[in-house]
Amino acid sequence: MRDKIIRVNYYKLVIASCFAGLLSAILASVLKHITEYYEDHFFESIRPYSFLFIVFPLIGLVLIHVLRKYAFRKKPNKGIKEIYLTLDTRRNELPAYKIPSHFINGFLTVIFGGSTGVEVSTVVSTATIGAVTRQKAGIANRFKTELICAGVAAGLTALFGSPFVGLLFALEVIAKKVTKTILISTGIAVVIGWAWLLLFHEHVLFGLNAFPWKWQAVPYMIGMSVIAGMISVFFTKTVIGIKHRFGIMKNEYMRIGLGAAIIGIGIFILPHLFGDSYSGVKDMIDHASHTPLSFTFAFTILGIVLLKPVISSVTLGAGGDGGVFAPSIVVGALLGLLVALTCNQFFHTQLIVSNFIILGIAAMLSGAIHAPLTSSSLAVRLSGSFILTVPILVASLVARYTAGKIYPYTVYSYKDHH
Repeated sequence: MRDKIIRVNYYKLVIASCFAGLLSAILASVLKHITEYYEDHFFESIRPYSFLFIVFPLIGLVLIHVLRKYAFRKKPNKGIKEIYLTLDTRRNELPAYKIPSHFINGFLTVIFGGSTGVEVSTVVSTATIGAVTRQKAGIANRFKTELICAGVAAGLTALFGSPFVGLLFALEVIAKKVTKTILISTGIAVVIGWAWLLLFHEHVLFGLNAFPWKWQAVPYMIGMSVIAGMISVFFTKTVIGIKHRFGIMKNEYMRIGLGAAIIGIGIFILPHLFGDSYSGVKDMIDHASHTPLSFTFAFTILGIVLLKPVISSVTLGAGGDGGVFAPSIVVGALLGLLVALTCNQFFHTQLIVSNFIILGIAAMLSGAIHAPLTSSSLAVRLSGSFILTVPILVASLVARYTAGKIYPYTVYSYKDHH
């Protein structure tokens, strides 16, 4: 009898994982494409009138505030921590409204210039799809983690075009463990997400090419990974500090006004900080391939590397929806670009610029979310080949170790200990 019940539960788990996987993949790709479209459209429309950069973030934050107040019953969105809270306590569930609320808020945050990405909005809304699927299918509570991970894994597979990123993020960041049932549910969901992608040919984020690795570049790579680890701690502490400062403001309109003003001025000075900044990074990479490094260009890159974490933190503190995923990718890419260009210009090294951009992404993301395997698989995916797998892993581990040594928490794990 007991075997029969277990078997029935397994069948249910498999079917629910397929269902959650498909819905999550669809949600992630829809969110990605509409955000990309409107973000580019708005950015190009207001670029000639750069003073509008100052007002634009205010529109996004006010819309989110109004929606939160009237449509989503004043419930705050706490990002990935909500998932941990649900997994840690049996009674806690992710309510269904989190699917539209994170989807809409993530979309509005980015298209109006809020300096973050839709990755964390995708993670929480797809986790909720998994959780709701389990409740509706009447599957045992002990499979809660399995289905939440299934949703997340499929969503990130669709978002980054990589089954490894989806699978590893679900295991490394969400479940923090590997069991047979978690592997079954996430495995199925990832395959579904991957199949969905094959129907629609997705383009890779920056269109980077990896080139064979040269041993002479090792010391520079280690140095850059240590710097990435330090910047990722700066980012983590900035997010925690600024969110706390904004959190103690009693007047919501003060908080929105101040946040929008800081974001707006930031974008006005450096338009590349607008939204997730992915197209800004493409511009910089493109510019770097045509012209030698000038001081102006170097300072612009450095400005974005140092300001992106601050403007992203303000976006989150003022009520925007998002997280550290996209900003880490952007800062990592530009850090790699800056290190390679500077060393080539002043020390006559022959570092391969696109390799360093890829390594920078892996290192920075790994330091920020303490997930070297997820970060490595994402960087391998962005590089379009496996040539750099070993250097990417080394860069991720060095940055993760550096960050962990300086400060043991990430944006996700902080508070759990306080």
